Parts: sequence; C-alpha cells; structure tokens
Amino acid sequence: MLHRHRWSSQITPQHRKMGSKYECVESINIRTDGDTETPEVVDVAVLSVKGSLVMVVSDHNNNCLKSFYTKDGRKYNTKVMTKEKPLGLAKLSSNRIAAAVSPNRIVLVEATPDLQLLSVLETCRQYRGLAALTDLTIAAASLTFSIDILDMDGCVLRSVSVPDTGQEIVPIPYYICASQTGNILVSDYGSKFVYCLSPDGEVVFADMPRGERSLQHPRGITVTNSGDIFLADWGANVIIHLSEDGQFVRHVLSIKDGIIKPYGLCVDDQDQLYVCLKGEVKVFGRGPMNRVDVM
Repeated sequence: MLHRHRWSSQITPQHRKMGSKYECVESINIRTDGDTETPEVVDVAVLSVKGSLVMVVSDHNNNCLKSFYTKDGRKYNTKVMTKEKPLGLAKLSSNRIAAAVSPNRIVLVEATPDLQLLSVLETCRQYRGLAALTDLTIAAASLTFSIDILDMDGCVLRSVSVPDTGQEIVPIPYYICASQTGNILVSDYGSKFVYCLSPDGEVVFADMPRGERSLQHPRGITVTNSGDIFLADWGANVIIHLSEDGQFVRHVLSIKDGIIKPYGLCVDDQDQLYVCLKGEVKVFGRGPMNRVDVM
C-alpha cells in the first residue's frame, strides 16, 4: 500500500544545525577545449583523489565525461569520450564513477585524478539514473515501471517495481540516489512523486506534494552526510530540502541564488552542494565556511 506524506514543514534542531543559508562559493564553467557543441551538464559527482576534490560531470551535448580539479594551486580538466550521450552518474568509490550512456551502455571511469576509461558494460535496456547500493550492486532506472538492480557486469539481478501512484501518468524515474541506509531514493518527473524503495522493492515512503509546494518538474536528488535529502525542481527553479523520511523542510535555493533550470545534484565530503545548470555547475556551502576549491 502506498504510504503518502503531507508536506508540512518539519524543521527540527538537527535541520537548524545545517545552517539557515547556503551561499554560492564557486561557479564552474564546464566548456573545455575541443567542445563542438554548447555544453549541457546533466549530472555531477565529486570524488576525493590524492588530497584533491575531483568534480566529474556528464556533458550531454558533447558526448563525454569531464573532470575538473585543482592541484598545487593550478586548475586542470580532462575528459573521456563516450561516443553517445551520457546521462546519470553514480559514485562507486572514492575514485570511480559509473555513467549511464545511450544506447544501452554503462561506462566505468576512474580518476587518478585525470579521468581514465576502465570499461564499457552492455546492458539490456537504456538506463537514465544510476545509484551505487553496495560494492557489488548498482540500481538503474529506465523509462519502465521498475528499477533494475545490476551486478558490476551490468547484468540484471532483480527488478523492483515503482509505486502505483493511482494516476494515469507514465512514471519516469530519471534521477535516483542511495540513501544513508542503503535504500533507493527516486525523483520521478512523470508522476511528480518522490519515493523511497528498499532494494527488495518495499515502499518506504512516497510523496506528491500539493498546493504551493507542488513539484513542477523534479530532477536531481542527493543526500547529505547526515541523511537529509536535496531535490531539484527544474520547473520551479528551486532546490528543496527534505528530511530523511521525505518530509518537506524548506526551499534551500531559488532563482534568487542563480538557480535556473537545475538538473543533477550531489554533495561532497564537506557537505558542499553541487547544482548542475545549463553549462555550469554552481557550488554552494553553508556560511560561514572555508571554500574548498574544485576548479
């Protein structure tokens, strides 16, 4: 049975500790030498490699993955061509990332910190969003009514069904991520639901906010180091803060903060928030804080 929440504001002392305001500490233009099209960053992940933060993005228009990092005060970027359009990213370890690539492939790359191609997995269908569940399994979302659990060879171990929302709308579970407890958080821009599934398919919660908090076009979803959830709404130009159990807390960022048509999100080890926009990634931290350079 579908467990729905009403999105009433739930600001707890723990949430107040997260800071009342996120401030932009850096804007990173992802255009690099050799680009033939205007860059469009779809998703982002941040690695920690040899003392450097390495930001990896999927450039949908230039058919590549790009990395950006700072070392010894100098800024660097590298890229791995994917031949076709890359989509969602999943951080597998401190220096490895998986990327869904059309059609029907998952590309594995490693940051040394320069980006290097490890392998290409052929899959049974086109995946959009990815999330690392364990060292041996990846959750993968596609334009179907289920989410596949894959092994590290790209083979389907099992599939879990997305919740029946009772709507005559096709679910589109594009962006997904793993929660701190190993569940699968899903941003579904078809049904405009946010839901949480266990790896065995149990519905932990499912929400469709209504009224002034209704989601227009939900996109990226990520979790903080404390387990809270951030959700991007592409249509409303906002980043939403949810509690670990899916309750609405507040709008963290808006168009006033430069949030225009946000896509993917991620959080680094310092709880800095990375937001994918059209051709750039904005990095936000809770002030006052020390800036941690990526690019």
